[in-house]
Amino acid sequence: MKLPIDRNAFSEYIVESNIFELTRKAMYICLENWYNDEPKQFVEDVRADFDTTIKTYHFYNEMVSFSKNFNFEPALDSIACIIRITDEDDDCCISYRAIFDYDLNIIDDIICP
Repeated sequence: MKLPIDRNAFSEYIVESNIFELTRKAMYICLENWYNDEPKQFVEDVRADFDTTIKTYHFYNEMVSFSKNFNFEPALDSIACIIRITDEDDDCCISYRAIFDYDLNIIDDIICP
C-alpha cells in the first residue's frame, strides 16, 4: 500500500509552518502557569525552578505528527508537536505536547513526565 503522505511535503510543512516555534511559545506559557500555580510540584517534577529551567535546560524538537481522533464525531483531524525538556546533564525531565487544528490554532496541550 502506498503511503498517503508526501514525505518531502511534510518536511516542508514543518519548516514553513514554524510549528516548533509556535509550540515553544505555548510551552513557555504552560510552564510558567504551572510554576505559578504549583511551584512545589513544578520543582519536584522538573528538578529546578522556572527561571533555571528556561535559562539552563535543553529543549529538543522531538516529533510532529498528523492524527485523526475517532473519539469525536466527526473525527477530529489534528497535528501534534512534542518538545523534550532535559536538564543540564541532558537527563530527560518532561515532554511538552501541543495539539493543533489544521489552521495551527492550539486545541490542547499537556506536560508528560
